[in-house]
Amino acid sequence: MYSRWFHEVEGDLRQEMKGLRWLLIREQDLANATSAWMFAELDGTLIGIDHRGSEFKSGIHNRAIHLLLVDHDNGITGITKVVTEGELEDHLW
Repeated sequence: MYSRWFHEVEGDLRQEMKGLRWLLIREQDLANATSAWMFAELDGTLIGIDHRGSEFKSGIHNRAIHLLLVDHDNGITGITKVVTEGELEDHLW
């Protein structure tokens, strides 16, 4: 399974996403990851977010998230899998 962290992508994001199974994004990188959200579904890339350390605010973007790691699951909906333990990579499929 091929995964890559968003903050480690150098160069053309769209090109880097081709062939990825997972694009992993840290909470602090979400503001810069809009293009990743837009193209992930088109490119067949699953999105995993490590959102520990701050409160997750649900929104329209939930539909683009497949895996979410948070400190506390307070009834978050619209995401395939929400976890509260381990590392993001521990829960990839």
